[in-house]
Amino acid sequence: MDEGKEIQTTTRLSIQVPRSQIKHEITISPYEDEPVEITTTNNPLLNGIRTGLRTLPEELLLSLGLTIDILISAFPDSYSIYTPMLLLPHNAFSAAPWTRLLSSHPIDSPTLTPLWNKLATTTGTTHIAINASIPLQNEATTPNPSNTQPQPSPNENILRSPSNLTPIHGPFGPKPTPQTLTAPTPTSFASTLWVSHTQNTIHQTWAPLYTMFSRGNMREKTRLLTLPSIASSAQEPGGCTAVDLYAGIGYFAFSYKKAGVSKVLCWELNPWSIEGLRRGARRNKWKTQIFTTFPHVNEAWAEWAKSVDEATDFLVFQQSNENALSAIASLDTKNFHTPRGEGQILLPPIRHVNLGLLPTSRLSWSTAVKIVDRELGGWVYAHENVGVNDIEKRKGEVVEEMQRYLDQWEGEKGSCGTWRRVVMCEHVEMVKTYAPGVVHVVFDVWVGGMRHAVDLLA
Repeated sequence: MDEGKEIQTTTRLSIQVPRSQIKHEITISPYEDEPVEITTTNNPLLNGIRTGLRTLPEELLLSLGLTIDILISAFPDSYSIYTPMLLLPHNAFSAAPWTRLLSSHPIDSPTLTPLWNKLATTTGTTHIAINASIPLQNEATTPNPSNTQPQPSPNENILRSPSNLTPIHGPFGPKPTPQTLTAPTPTSFASTLWVSHTQNTIHQTWAPLYTMFSRGNMREKTRLLTLPSIASSAQEPGGCTAVDLYAGIGYFAFSYKKAGVSKVLCWELNPWSIEGLRRGARRNKWKTQIFTTFPHVNEAWAEWAKSVDEATDFLVFQQSNENALSAIASLDTKNFHTPRGEGQILLPPIRHVNLGLLPTSRLSWSTAVKIVDRELGGWVYAHENVGVNDIEKRKGEVVEEMQRYLDQWEGEKGSCGTWRRVVMCEHVEMVKTYAPGVVHVVFDVWVGGMRHAVDLLA
């Protein structure tokens, strides 16, 4: 699809929904990552539904005991526009009047085509879909809000693919297959719908059939833009590097770059997310370099490092972040005391590591503390879903476990044990309510460098 059609939606909505007509300006769903809810006396969504229903044969509704007013009153008034797509909430057609209509005339019935055409026109879009949550497993499971840490399983949806999105109107492209999910071709990318959204003047792009987008994370994205720890390290001589071990389409990685970070290293498995990151970075006028093949022996990494373009803003690795140490060691030669080859770039100190995986980022804590600059120290931002009454307990667990990983790492590097690099949690940020009794939080963890090490013999 043509990326040139992408435009910001904030202006569009403010024009169509005058402030004087807004009853409740913004309401965030307390239990789900729903789009911003707009409730108005002149709602473009409901106007579009009403106009579209008027195009249907009058006898069609009468035969079902329905009226336009009954259907309108049973339709939710929240929606989201990701240009050029209108995304309806998951419960759009769950009320009895709509189930009655759609059981007689399915969503893809030609009879309802005029309805969707009018709805798209009224909302200034070309495509319509129904929202669905992103499953943690490829097969449906019952969420477990307890404090027990989940373990990886064969069914885990590691690509974070939106398996339940339902297209209603407009060409979204071929239906995903195992082949297109894991090994898309340029033709796959070209034949699929790409949408966009702008937050904090940062453009993000993704294919809704293949990649998730969490609008509810805007609070954390905004916080990163003004976080003093990021601003100060970005202004240091030589700048700094951030590492995002779960990069997606650049959800948080883009905020680090916008905040002034010199270079961002990204790990991501989903090829569609990587393509979205590339497209989004280009719209923001940032340069990316994507790596899909890697050396098999340590000795070859130094040669590989020569292929890295020093002018690149984002180095993107399509591989598990379990392998991140090898690439970083070949680029961060000063921190890892590895040989630096002729023509090889010198990576600015790694001062920030983002771990934006829910329900827990625990499996990457060990890697995170190892890659923080050993001399200067840095921050790890660990995202977790936590019971509202367990936040302090989890905070202690995060610090204790990261400290243990760091002590082990220092021991492997030959530390004599008289000095200790210290881990501490500087701040706990509550991002949003994830489910009843469960909160999405970010633990800002300081991993001290050698210049801050504590003398254990003092």
